[in-house]
Amino acid sequence: MKQLFFFLGMISLISCGGPKAFYDYDEKMDFEQCQNFSYYTNIESGLSELDEERFMQSLSKSLKNQGYQQSENSDFRINFYAEFFEERNNNTIGIGVGSGGGAVRGGISGGIPLGGIKQFISLTIEFTNALNDELFWQAVVESKFDRELSPKEREEAFLEIAKKALENFPPEK
Repeated sequence: MKQLFFFLGMISLISCGGPKAFYDYDEKMDFEQCQNFSYYTNIESGLSELDEERFMQSLSKSLKNQGYQQSENSDFRINFYAEFFEERNNNTIGIGVGSGGGAVRGGISGGIPLGGIKQFISLTIEFTNALNDELFWQAVVESKFDRELSPKEREEAFLEIAKKALENFPPEK
């Protein structure tokens, strides 16, 4: 019985993973020069207009909490775009039948899939130098994202993604 609870606990821990972030940046960039930000005006994010606004608000809020200011006369500009994808859950429960008596051995087994198809979002955030448009920092955040979330749940999901993306901004050298 203890093994069953351990097994179920491990499955729940594995399946509850939050957003994952991947970072890259220009090592020559002086990040202390970055104090003010703005967004590109022609962002083609792949998000709905409402979700685009939600994510911009979440990212702005997270940057302001770190001490950055939004300004038309900015040091860096922000672009972002999203891609949606689905993954089938590969977890299964195995069922087996067999015999072990005598010289004849045999067995039958099969797997029952757990869960189903999960929806994800991959959101790429790019910071570019406002003077020369050169990319100097990028984060890609992958997270579960059900397209049927309520507006409030979407706000919370985008805020979590923004916070995860900015965990490594500015990067420690």
